[in-house]
Amino acid sequence: MLIDGPHPHPEQSLVAMYLRYRRETLGITQDEIARRMFISVSLYRKLENGDRALSPERLADWCVATEVPRWMVEKMVTLAVPRIMTLARGAWPPALRQEDLDHLYALPFPAYFHRFPEYDVLAANPAATGAFPWLAPANPDAERPVNVIEQMLTVPELRELLVNWETIVHRLVYGLRVITPGIIAPERLAQIIETCSVNPEFERMWNTPMDEELFNDSLVQVRNPETGEIISLTMRSYNASLPQNCDYQLFILTPRDPGTPSVDPFAID
Repeated sequence: MLIDGPHPHPEQSLVAMYLRYRRETLGITQDEIARRMFISVSLYRKLENGDRALSPERLADWCVATEVPRWMVEKMVTLAVPRIMTLARGAWPPALRQEDLDHLYALPFPAYFHRFPEYDVLAANPAATGAFPWLAPANPDAERPVNVIEQMLTVPELRELLVNWETIVHRLVYGLRVITPGIIAPERLAQIIETCSVNPEFERMWNTPMDEELFNDSLVQVRNPETGEIISLTMRSYNASLPQNCDYQLFILTPRDPGTPSVDPFAID
């Protein structure tokens, strides 16, 4: 599955770029999108070309027209659009500053640098590689990086290790479908989709929407393979504000009180 589309242009509105890629991914014409939004084709073309700002009301109409939850697009705009150009031209192997690696290795809990939104693993600290060896970064001379979504769907041990595997993987797959087209290289997206497609559950997760509350649930439940004990963790992703030219996100897992409320259905007895 190859997501075709024009290369990003710096002079084009980044939000407008996403509108175009999303429409082309769905195979819908501008006329059809305009009809669904109850606006003229000329107005829609201005929105997609970046000649007219997309108001909150228009965004809501566009989400309905393209079957994208508004909250998901708002998340994409907040997290991805400011760095869309950097993310789109990210290279492998990554150029990681030693100061960033020092910061990563100093963290006492499992932590990674990954590229958002495709979740390629760029670096991991000893706590992460010890707890989750399947998500250890690839050697720099490897053809391509280790990818979190690919590993989740192709390594059987992870389904046994993660009690709420279904929720975690569905979140990753749904985000891959909605957020990535037009943001990452189409060839890379095609690679991830091809690898994940060997798992028969991938198609269901790809085509099944996820509600906002469950998508934003931060719970990760890990089963100790030796004792069977279930360990609750909280996951967080951070963008660096200093320095601002950090092209990757920090992902960290920290201990969580088992009594902390969660919307995850797998945590309910």
